[in-house]
Amino acid sequence: MKLSKLVQIFGIAFFASFLLCACNEQKSETVNAKLTVAVTLQPYAKILAAIGGDRIDAIALIPANADPHSFEPKPATLKEFAKASLYFSDGSGMDKNWMPRFLGVNQNVAVVTISEGVKWNELEEHHHDGGHHEEAEDHDELDPHLWTSPKMVKVIANNMKTALCGKDAAGCGTYAKNLEAYNAKMDSLDSYIAGVAASLAPSEKKFMVFHPSFGYLARDYGLTQLAVEVEGKEPKPKDLQDLIESARQNSVKAVFVMPQFSKRAAESIAKAIDGTVQSVDPLSYEFEKVLYDFVTALKPSR
Repeated sequence: MKLSKLVQIFGIAFFASFLLCACNEQKSETVNAKLTVAVTLQPYAKILAAIGGDRIDAIALIPANADPHSFEPKPATLKEFAKASLYFSDGSGMDKNWMPRFLGVNQNVAVVTISEGVKWNELEEHHHDGGHHEEAEDHDELDPHLWTSPKMVKVIANNMKTALCGKDAAGCGTYAKNLEAYNAKMDSLDSYIAGVAASLAPSEKKFMVFHPSFGYLARDYGLTQLAVEVEGKEPKPKDLQDLIESARQNSVKAVFVMPQFSKRAAESIAKAIDGTVQSVDPLSYEFEKVLYDFVTALKPSR
């Protein structure tokens, strides 16, 4: 056989081998590719990671310790969002001002509302009573803090599982198994919170927080939330005096404040009632522990 013929044969064999390796590599990358899913808040990222496991990459658009009320997406945030194939919106309307910018960098992302089936509270901005929870039609008035009740977390987690199965049918069994395990964890937390709430005397079922973040916890477990801020702002002297009187009447001994807000008003109230200021961060990625510790702090030392 001529040398040129051998060279030609070896060349063809090498090229075929190269194509086979490239195809196998591409197939491997396709098989191992993770689903990239974006959410707004750290608590939702935690729920998503629990359900998605190793099959997804969860992106939380709002950084830890950032105030969602004043958040503005930075170029780095938009760059991350551009990678997402799914975006989970809570449906409260909190993200409506950001959506044009998000969709501007990623027009192919599938937007899924994860709040289907939840019972909404109205956002508490004009009153200090935590018991009001009508079904609001204007999403500007919806309380977005759904994750502060394990009962609502289970609804959200199930919606996430359904959406993930719709996008990644091959992983549906994994998502269902993860959901089952996570629901068991939420059931345990639910039982603990219900037990603590049931053990409290009527005068101990009210708590005071700077920002009304625990409305769903209060509603679902028979508690009452007293908010310090008035219409999203620090209270004026007259409002502050009313809050102090309310704290005294309701036997409040601690004022809870989030790291995203000023402690000044809370410290004034605590000093007047001879109480304490306690820090709590419901926006934390470890929100389950935050809920556990928060409810534990409601238990009086008898």
